Amino acid sequence: MRVRALCHATEMRERVEQAVLNAVGEVQLDVSRTQGHHGNEIFVIEARSKGSRHAKLLFERLNSSDKQEILDTIDSRIDESCRLFIRLDKQKAFEEEVTLARDDDAIAIRIKVAAFPARKPIAIRNVTEFVVSRVA
Repeated sequence: MRVRALCHATEMRERVEQAVLNAVGEVQLDVSRTQGHHGNEIFVIEARSKGSRHAKLLFERLNSSDKQEILDTIDSRIDESCRLFIRLDKQKAFEEEVTLARDDDAIAIRIKVAAFPARKPIAIRNVTEFVVSRVA
């Protein structure tokens, strides 16, 4: 799993980092600095996690309507390389509520789906089974 969030000059970096940790659990954060189009400072906060532990934790924290939305849009969320894409609301994550993003202020998550053979239809089936088993 790869996680990425941007921290703009109007935000407190510590809060954005905490939002990421609230969303996916304890992970090692890597922070880099870049500049926006107008010269504004932007921090890029990233994390990587191997295995399924953090993905399971993420899905446990999502509410059932968000899980259902993922199922309803599963075809557009998985690419041909069997990667699942989810965007979480950064502000809500800071408040310890893990929910799908409705705007661009998001925590971007990319999860490599185990599929053998590695084909999109198999990845869709595997994610669907995984999410259905966690819909409450």
